[in-house]
Amino acid sequence: MAKERYEEAAAAGDAKAMTSLGYLYDVGQGVPQDYQKAREWYEKAAAAGNATAMNNLAFLYYQGRGVPQDYQTAMEWSEKAAAAGSALAMFRLGALYYEGQGVPQDYPKAKEWYEKAATAGNAMAMTSLAFLYYQGHGVPQDYPKAKEWYGKAAAAGNTMAMTNLGYMYSRGQGVPQDNVKARQWYQKAAAAGNREAIVNLASLPTPKVKECHRARRTHCSRTASSSHKATAHLRHRHRHPVQIASR
Repeated sequence: MAKERYEEAAAAGDAKAMTSLGYLYDVGQGVPQDYQKAREWYEKAAAAGNATAMNNLAFLYYQGRGVPQDYQTAMEWSEKAAAAGSALAMFRLGALYYEGQGVPQDYPKAKEWYEKAATAGNAMAMTSLAFLYYQGHGVPQDYPKAKEWYGKAAAAGNTMAMTNLGYMYSRGQGVPQDNVKARQWYQKAAAAGNREAIVNLASLPTPKVKECHRARRTHCSRTASSSHKATAHLRHRHRHPVQIASR
């Protein structure tokens, strides 16, 4: 069984195995769920320098799983993981500064950490940077810059970025207004399971024949709807991702 293999490797000092053991207890995979044991194994792995374990400890404290919720301790573990090169931790630090959790709210600091995480390839950090520029939080409002970062995040597979690109095209923010492109981005995000994209799709008017030709679609209505079925929204949420067993 996985637990026995991990225990054997952990006894030999394998930090990844320690992290994986912590994860098994964290999610109750093959063992009864036990946050206390999860934390103990994560702490052992973190002491051995494992950045994933540091991230997982940060998540336990952020969520208050088996420990009192403590944003400050979550930040401390995130800082250690970021120092070890974790892009996920860099993103979480940006989110903590953005929300003012464990620290005073500080948009420039949030931007700094988002940029570091984005440079390291974290798509959620790219989306968060885009949102800063979209809203003008800590930076001058800049729709073209927001669109640029949403584009990078979308290329990395982030469905929130795809949805928000659709929204910007539907409103003509930083780009020429274009319902065809808006629909294409919403459909791409919806196909990947983004519920907000599905809602936003319903807000678009029914495509005209000309737009159907441009989009190369065969099942379009021949008349444009005069009213929207729903109201579209640009969305942004800071997500603190779940744990990863090992890397």
